[in-house]
Amino acid sequence: MKPQERFYNLNKGVESLSKEEHGLFFDAVQRLGLSNEVKLAAVALYLDFKSRPIGEYNADHKNLQIFLIASVSLAAKAMGDLRTDHEFESKMFVGREKLADAEERITKSFGVRDSIMPFPDLVSQLTKRQMESMADGFAERGLVSSNEREELVRRSYDYLDAAVEKGLGPKMSYRGRAAGVLLKAVRDLGLQISEMDIARAAGFDKRSMAINADIIDALLKDRRVRREESPNAGHSVEK
Repeated sequence: MKPQERFYNLNKGVESLSKEEHGLFFDAVQRLGLSNEVKLAAVALYLDFKSRPIGEYNADHKNLQIFLIASVSLAAKAMGDLRTDHEFESKMFVGREKLADAEERITKSFGVRDSIMPFPDLVSQLTKRQMESMADGFAERGLVSSNEREELVRRSYDYLDAAVEKGLGPKMSYRGRAAGVLLKAVRDLGLQISEMDIARAAGFDKRSMAINADIIDALLKDRRVRREESPNAGHSVEK
């Protein structure tokens, strides 16, 4: 079953939104240029979240906007519509840290384990989209070339898949996974991207990222890295 079909299996749509909620979703769709499919998926995620105990954090609509936007961010990534955190910051005026926190609350509350897609698959999908988004951001800032960007994404995908095979579970947040895996790939490729740049791009703190990177390193300690594939092999990442 396709992810889109799984989202619709929640049987909750735009008609279930309040006037205020619908207005905010419409605004997000217009500002970000989202497809109708992503909008419907985001609505399903938001309504599923709001119906659960942790959704009471949204009581009295005090945090209405941030959870609506976080639902849009998660839905877009899960359905392959890549959006950078910078887009949400600049177009929706939301801080990266608040967005990351809201996303984490939503994923922890999900009833998606059965109704949207298996939870490990969802976390893997979100992680890969986050790594792509981070790599795009580095390329836009001139930190990596187009070819380096492609190799960084490819190597990160390989490391993520290998770590999951070695026992990396879905409890580590998808942003934490993305930061840890990308840090390892950056180090092994010898790219000149600082740890702080990686942590900020993931919406994660540097200390937690280092812990996740150590976990992933331990899982992949027997995996050989062909450093000669990188034109920058031998250079170390900035601290």
